[in-house]
Amino acid sequence: MQLNYNDLTRKVVLVTGGSSGIGRAACEAFAAQGARVAVHAFRGVERAKTVAEKIRQAGGDAEVFCADLSRGSEIDRLIPEVVSAFGSLDVLVNNAGDPLRRASFRDVDEALLDQTFAVNFKGPFLLSSRAVDSLASTKGAIVNVSTALTRRVGAGQNLHYACAKGAINTFTAGLAAELGPLGIRVNCVAPGVVDTELQQRLSDRERLTVSTGRQIIKRAADPCEIANVIVFLASSAASFITGQIVYVDGG
Repeated sequence: MQLNYNDLTRKVVLVTGGSSGIGRAACEAFAAQGARVAVHAFRGVERAKTVAEKIRQAGGDAEVFCADLSRGSEIDRLIPEVVSAFGSLDVLVNNAGDPLRRASFRDVDEALLDQTFAVNFKGPFLLSSRAVDSLASTKGAIVNVSTALTRRVGAGQNLHYACAKGAINTFTAGLAAELGPLGIRVNCVAPGVVDTELQQRLSDRERLTVSTGRQIIKRAADPCEIANVIVFLASSAASFITGQIVYVDGG
């Protein structure tokens, strides 16, 4: 079978957290392959509008959708809004996530733990469940975004975040098994250090130097390097890949 990396033409892709960083790069990468892109945002709506406008100016098709993915009521309306606008849904990229703040294990209180799991696990879990019928009708794909912190000893005052993303890894494997009979593939990308606004907010230069120093490739990734793997997993080039966590972390 000949590989076709351009089979995403006219496919409808929802990227959560699409206003910046890896999400923005994924929106642009999918659009470059001819996909119609639903750019989701919550607080970054104006930036999401900029992403969508850039795609449209390049001849692509993109619309912005706003929802707080830590709230079930807003999750419930997102998929219907996307399907109403585009007519279908082929790919869901659960990218939206946030460590919120660094904290040592003993300083993580109940409120921070609840919020961390709501943003990083509950949102993708519930949104995926709402997308099943649409994705089954198109034999679509789900790509989750986790973190390489899930397999490192110590998470740099991010243990609460790493645990929430560890749940995403387990969710990926279990969901792939459950949705496989419906023709839906489910995979996960686990990035290491990536040069994003979020990374810059959470890490000073010394911390970044230490983190990248542990890698074989001793630099931060460009968001496009993560986005390219997301697009690959969503495409028919990965048609026999499901239930996998792909670490894109520089070794």
